[in-house]
Amino acid sequence: MRPPNFKLGWFIPYQIAALTHFHADVTAEDFMGVIQTGEELLKDVDNPFHVIIDNRFVHMPAPVSLSQMKEMVAYMNHPRLQWVVVVKPAALGLNTDGLPIEQMGETRLKNVASLQEAINYLQATTSGIAWEKMDASFFPDGK
Repeated sequence: MRPPNFKLGWFIPYQIAALTHFHADVTAEDFMGVIQTGEELLKDVDNPFHVIIDNRFVHMPAPVSLSQMKEMVAYMNHPRLQWVVVVKPAALGLNTDGLPIEQMGETRLKNVASLQEAINYLQATTSGIAWEKMDASFFPDGK
């Protein structure tokens, strides 16, 4: 059995959760692990929070919509989830500036081109985030 191809945890404790993958081969076991780990991570959260999904290394034909995420992953329906910022796969030649912000209820999704853009976007659109507490070693290859 190979090690899981994901890391899911707090990038900033109880404010920004993050998911990253280490290589392109995301298996069904990895997907189930993401679901189980996310449910455990978010089960007791009662404050507003955000999620960064780092898909830089993932092979996928197109970005996943917010409605698809909410259908596939129960914790994406968390009542306190505000922003989901997704870093598109590097191999996907998309102009993320042309993609609309999706919204369902209180949750909004923004696709971005890089991890630094994801962080910058949340810094510009949110308040009260303890940026000084971010785990700078969370993502492979840094920012």
